[in-house]
Amino acid sequence: MKEYSKKRSFWTLLGALMLVIASTAFLVYKYYEEKTHYEKWKDYEECGI
Repeated sequence: MKEYSKKRSFWTLLGALMLVIASTAFLVYKYYEEKTHYEKWKDYEECGI
């Protein structure tokens, strides 16, 4: 029973860690995507188009 519990806790911890890593990667991706979009259209907003 202990072996099953250790394996289950390992997979639960690994799943939670993967979720945190994926969430962080998604937030970083969205930040840089928004930044590049702003940089692309920055000149057009300044000239009034």
